[in-house]
Amino acid sequence: METLTFTRKAMSSLLLSLQVGATTSPRTVIQGIWRENHELELAQGRSMSALISTAFPSIIEKMIKSDTHPSFSLHDIVSLGSQIEYTHFSITSVQNWVKRDFKDFIGHAEEGKKYSLQQVALFFIIEDLRSTLDYDTIRKFFQIVFQLINPLDFYSSYATLFEELDERYRNYIGERSDFVYKWDQMINEAAKDYISHKSDLSDEQRETLQTAIHVALTSVHTSCFQSLSRRYVHGMVFLHNLH
Repeated sequence: METLTFTRKAMSSLLLSLQVGATTSPRTVIQGIWRENHELELAQGRSMSALISTAFPSIIEKMIKSDTHPSFSLHDIVSLGSQIEYTHFSITSVQNWVKRDFKDFIGHAEEGKKYSLQQVALFFIIEDLRSTLDYDTIRKFFQIVFQLINPLDFYSSYATLFEELDERYRNYIGERSDFVYKWDQMINEAAKDYISHKSDLSDEQRETLQTAIHVALTSVHTSCFQSLSRRYVHGMVFLHNLH
């Protein structure tokens, strides 16, 4: 069975659709994501066979069937987060974040051991940042950033900008052509463009948020390469029958 994979931008769209007063329903967002992933099958008239071969986690099925706006258990969060491309969620890690590593930021679950959308976004941000930063640094990062922007808006912002980097890379014109320099410059430009619209912030606050976006985008890029590396290693181990 095929699983439905979300880009970070798609996942942020789903989370935003779950907010009270959202104009787009979660079912509509999920349908759009599925269609984007199956354009060929749709064009060939094979939409039903593609749909029945797709495995949806229970939390996604709940949204599809009832168009509901659910709250999330830790297992729901791990299940949902595991659908995001290039991530490596585990229930053990998430439990440790709640109990020890980030308890002051995550806070307590609501009644029934359920977590809010802001808390869900926070889990996803931690997963992205830990590819480049240690936990103590992430905590300091949160102390600064979340005075300026809430977790869901921050996640949505860098998730959207990450989608734009490929286009920026193709159109990049600069004096130096080495890979790392080009990506650093593009990330800096994307972050700078984003904060230029934040007229409610002071110059110092905009600079801080620009740096935070830069860090997040670099971390996501790193996590993609780490995930790809793990896949190749796991493939080598499997093909050589090692345990």
